[in-house]
Amino acid sequence: MFSNNGLLFLQAVTSIHAGSGSELGLVDLPIQREKHTDYPKIESSSLKGAIRATVMAAVENTAQASRVQIVFGRESAENQSDAQAGAISFSDARLLLFPVKSLRGVFAWITCPLVLKRFNEELKLYRQENSLLTIPSGEGACVASNTLIVNPRAEKKQVVLEEYTYSVQFTNECQELASQLAALVFEGIDNGFSDRLMVLPDDDFVDFVTLSTEVNARIRIDPNTGTVQPGALWYEENVPPETVFYSYCFAGNSRISNQEMMKADEVLSFIKQAEVFPACFQLGGNSSLGKGILRRIWR
Repeated sequence: MFSNNGLLFLQAVTSIHAGSGSELGLVDLPIQREKHTDYPKIESSSLKGAIRATVMAAVENTAQASRVQIVFGRESAENQSDAQAGAISFSDARLLLFPVKSLRGVFAWITCPLVLKRFNEELKLYRQENSLLTIPSGEGACVASNTLIVNPRAEKKQVVLEEYTYSVQFTNECQELASQLAALVFEGIDNGFSDRLMVLPDDDFVDFVTLSTEVNARIRIDPNTGTVQPGALWYEENVPPETVFYSYCFAGNSRISNQEMMKADEVLSFIKQAEVFPACFQLGGNSSLGKGILRRIWR
């Protein structure tokens, strides 16, 4: 039974490959996606496993090490009856902001009303909060500043994302949303987020998060011949850097008997400690290539 929770934002520092396994389509190794929306996601099992590995490495040989099994659960290869669930759980990491190349301003962070409404509904459900994100009204695209607009002096404002041109409005609602998200996700970071936010219609957002991910060709070289090994060419999909996800961490009282008992508040406080769960951690494949680095932000 979970009685407390924390809101966790995850920003991709490098490309992320949280894989869904092999497929028969054009991309051999696709990323994890929601079935009903096709939005990229990070499944809770992948997220919890990566966080557990990070925490174990961080607290090894410290006084905190004994708490890892209490918080994350105990697995016993010798006697399965000794296995017990942990006191912590994570929801799937859902997409909040996605980066797209822009003709002006280098790139834009895009989102859409459906994503924002879903985020607000989860805030009300899990946190009982009244301070919800502002959702811009209207059916078209809107921006938070003139940074992305290709013709700021023209009467008709336009933004070019990839090869698509959008007529946009500069609205106070979008500016307020940019300020809210900047405070939640990028507090203390000077990355120009408030100038790069763009809210797209729901259907257009789906197109970008489906078609604008990174797809890289990978090969394996035979060390003896210096040529590509037969059958060792594959295509791999990645979530691009700057993508922002959010997840909820649910905490309950510890369940493992004959060990230190921890209340839900203690469990959540434990995982929020910077020396326990560092500000950056690795998730997904290709860690030896520098992929999968995420920045975590607690709220």
